[in-house]
Amino acid sequence: MYQQLHVFLSSLPTKLQEEDKIQHMKWSLGLFLGAHLFMSTALAFGVVMCIGLLKEFWDARFGSGFCYFDMTGNLVGCCAGIILTSALKYSY
Repeated sequence: MYQQLHVFLSSLPTKLQEEDKIQHMKWSLGLFLGAHLFMSTALAFGVVMCIGLLKEFWDARFGSGFCYFDMTGNLVGCCAGIILTSALKYSY
């Protein structure tokens, strides 16, 4: 288990530079910002991460397979949205 985690974490910086992972980050950021207009931060985070998870389940069944790096890209996008909305909230 620790070996798998080590491999995942050591390859993360390279993987997150791939175009597909960047798309996951952008889409998650955009979806989070849109959702955050209508719901709380926690709910927007949960909704967007669920959308990403459903997309990965779709990929597992019909596409290229489930990818934890894609889910990490979704997480990074959501976290960027949280940071951005928090910074804007407290900048006034």
